Amino acid sequence: MKVRTWIAVLLIISGVTHVIQLQVYGARFHVIGAVLFGVAYFAIGVRLLRPGRSPLWWGAILPSIGGGLGVIRFLELHANPFTVFHVLIDLIVMPTILWLGQSEKVFYGCKKSPLPGSG
Repeated sequence: MKVRTWIAVLLIISGVTHVIQLQVYGARFHVIGAVLFGVAYFAIGVRLLRPGRSPLWWGAILPSIGGGLGVIRFLELHANPFTVFHVLIDLIVMPTILWLGQSEKVFYGCKKSPLPGSG
């Protein structure tokens, strides 16, 4: 299985388990925030199953933010096993997507600028 597919599966699993928290912990503000991240992770994971650059960008940015917020949530608001699991997935996904984006020349090595008149 390709690395991109593995990362997509991890994000889809993370997305589903983020949403499950709503049923387990109820509609607290930090749970609703986690659910919103879960919906985004699920969408990015599904999109990663097809070729394209944008899911690599989103897959690098959102897990960075979500991982940081997850650590804050664990330390300050609500220590729970979901948060540990999600932060671990973020720690796998983010550097792997950065590596994948670099190998696919998404983040670096563009030969031509997309801006008109810039080269």
